[in-house]
Amino acid sequence: MKKRIALYGKGGIGKTTVAVNTALCMARRGYRVLLVGCDPKQDTTRLLTKQPLISILERYDGPCGPSLQDGLIANPRPNLWCCEAGGPKPGVGCAGRGIAIALNALEKAGWFDRVDVVLYDVLGDVVCGGFSTPVTKGYARELYIVTSGEQASLFAANNILAGMQGLGACVRGLIYQERRFTGEDALIETFSRRVNVPVAVKIGFSERIKLCEMHDMAVSEEERAGVETAQFMALAERMLTESGPPDEIYPMDRTQLSQFIRECMPSVAGSKGGES
Repeated sequence: MKKRIALYGKGGIGKTTVAVNTALCMARRGYRVLLVGCDPKQDTTRLLTKQPLISILERYDGPCGPSLQDGLIANPRPNLWCCEAGGPKPGVGCAGRGIAIALNALEKAGWFDRVDVVLYDVLGDVVCGGFSTPVTKGYARELYIVTSGEQASLFAANNILAGMQGLGACVRGLIYQERRFTGEDALIETFSRRVNVPVAVKIGFSERIKLCEMHDMAVSEEERAGVETAQFMALAERMLTESGPPDEIYPMDRTQLSQFIRECMPSVAGSKGGES
């Protein structure tokens, strides 16, 4: 079994939280996992390595390519390896191109053949073709979109679906990161039906996740986080067992999405900040 999975979603929605904890759960089950950070911020691996990793792009040497023999691939847990693709300094160069260079280097070094699962944590929205590299170049065969019921998050999720539809990508599901506002569950369920993408798992709102990450710790490694760990384990199981062709997706155009938001967003009046 070889799984190649990419996570997309609005910046700040919690893709890295999902990627790290799901990778840990897969590794605990005995699967060999490579977690690849595809974000110039290079923050995917910080909960695992404690210290910043040198990115693959930092070792890039033009025609010679980057060397992967210089501690760029960390092995912080049994069965789990991780790295950062890296990118140019802010305002300089193309981060999407950096991702392509890094993934090509990993492929040439044989890393994709050494593991059972490759999990890509990809920068925010699909803002340019470079960030769809894991999909367009065949490095990722399946993808999940991390979203909450917030308006900006749903706009990003729909935009990603539209982009991936054009690429013929295999969209497996939505990962629902609860923000816990009135009517959010119903809103996500309605959005899921409208675009014809199932909700793979609900990650319940949790202060413990935030507190753990403030201390550079993944919540699934905190012994009191039974509920949170079970959610990530359920997602890992689903990712590992999903197979077959996906259903056709139906992203909305801008007019349809605006109408959907107007009709389905909970009313401000009477909101008490909790799920009804």
